[in-house]
Amino acid sequence: MGKRSINEVHIDSIEDNEALAIGSFFKQFRAPTETEFDLYRRKASRNEYILHGENERLEYDGHTDSLSSGTQSLVALYNPTKKSMQLYRAPILVSKATAKSTKNLKGPSIKNADVRGSVLRNALGEAFGTKKAKKAIADLERNRIDADKLTDVAVDIVDAVRTASKDLPTREQLNEAVANDRPTPVANVDATDVEQIYPIESIISDYELQFIRVAPLLKETDVEKKMESFPFASKYVAKKLEVLTQSSQLQKLQLLYYLSLLLGVYSARRVNNKKKLLEILNSPPETLIDGVLDKFTVAKPGQFGRSKDRSFFIDPQHEDKLLCYILTIMLHLDNFIVEISPLAQELNTKPSKIVALFRVLGALVKGATVAQAEAFGVAKSAANSYKIATLRVPFKLPEMVRRGRAQRR
Repeated sequence: MGKRSINEVHIDSIEDNEALAIGSFFKQFRAPTETEFDLYRRKASRNEYILHGENERLEYDGHTDSLSSGTQSLVALYNPTKKSMQLYRAPILVSKATAKSTKNLKGPSIKNADVRGSVLRNALGEAFGTKKAKKAIADLERNRIDADKLTDVAVDIVDAVRTASKDLPTREQLNEAVANDRPTPVANVDATDVEQIYPIESIISDYELQFIRVAPLLKETDVEKKMESFPFASKYVAKKLEVLTQSSQLQKLQLLYYLSLLLGVYSARRVNNKKKLLEILNSPPETLIDGVLDKFTVAKPGQFGRSKDRSFFIDPQHEDKLLCYILTIMLHLDNFIVEISPLAQELNTKPSKIVALFRVLGALVKGATVAQAEAFGVAKSAANSYKIATLRVPFKLPEMVRRGRAQRR
C-alpha cells in the first residue's frame, strides 16, 4: 500500500461576519432552491439573531437560544489557489419549518360605527328633511363603506402587500448594491491620512503584489532597458521610472508595474482573448492577468475558469472601473495631485470624462493655482483653465448618480 499524500491547508484568518448564521433544522434538511432567507440582529444585543425564510408552501423561523448563545461555530471558505481557509464565526440558531396552510390568516378586526343610530337618523332626514339635507344623506350613502365587506377586502390587501413586498431588498442589501455598483476601489471614509483614503490593498491584494518582482530594476540605470520588463510602454511610466530609483520606493515601483499592466489592458480593451492579451502585454505573471480579468472584464457565456484561451469582453461599466483604478494609482504616484490634460492625452480620452471619474473618486477638480502652474510649466495666464485633480482629507464619499453624458461611450 503506497503512502498517502497529505496536502497542508493553513488558515488565513478568523473573522466575524454578520451575514452568516447556521440554522439548526432537523437532520437531512434541505430547503427548496426558490427559498429566500433573511437574517436580522436585535439592536439591544449583538449576540441575538432572528432568521426568517419562506417559499410558496413553507416558512422557516429561527432564533438564538440561551443554551447555544455561547457556542462558537465556524464556517470555512477554502481558497484552492493558496491552499488556505478563511474562517468566519457564525451563531447557531434554533430553527423550525412551518406549513403555511396551517397558519391562521385572520384579517384585522374593524369596528363598525353606531349603524343603528345612523340608519334611524337617515330615515328621519329622508322623511322630514329639507332638499339640502336629503341631498347630503344621498351623498353619504353613495360614499358609505360597507364595514362587513371591508373585513374581507382587508385580508386580501394584507396578502397582496406581503406577496408584493416579499422580494423587495432590505436597506442593507440596497447599500451593498450601491457599494458594488461603484466603479472605484473600496474607500476608507474615516481616513485621517490621504494615503489611506484608497489604501494600496484596496487597489491590489498582497497576494497579487508578491508576483511583481521589480527589485532588480533598482540597479538598472537605463530607463529603456527597465521599460523592457514592463507590460506596456507609456510616456507616464517612463517618466516615473526616471525618479523611482531608491529601495525605499520599491512599493511605488510595484504600483507603477501594475499601472503599466492596467494601461496595457485599457489600450487593448477590444482584445477578447486571454492568450492574445498575454502576448500583447509582454507575458506578465498569469496570476496578475487572472486578477485583472476577474475584476475588470465580463466572461463570455460558456467561458469560465482560468484557461489561457479564456474569452471575455469589457463593457462600459467595467471600462469606467478600469479607468478609476488607473486614476487612483496615479494619485498615489503623484502625491495626490494630478494634471488632467496630459492624462487625457495619455489615455486618448476626453478630459470631461477624466474629470467626471475623478469626481466619482471624491477628488476635487479645479483650475491650477499660480504656484501649481509654475511647477507644471504652465503659463500663469492659463493657470485658471488648467485643471488639476486633488485628493484631500477629511474625505467625503460622493453619492452615486445616473451615468452622465460624459461617462457614456
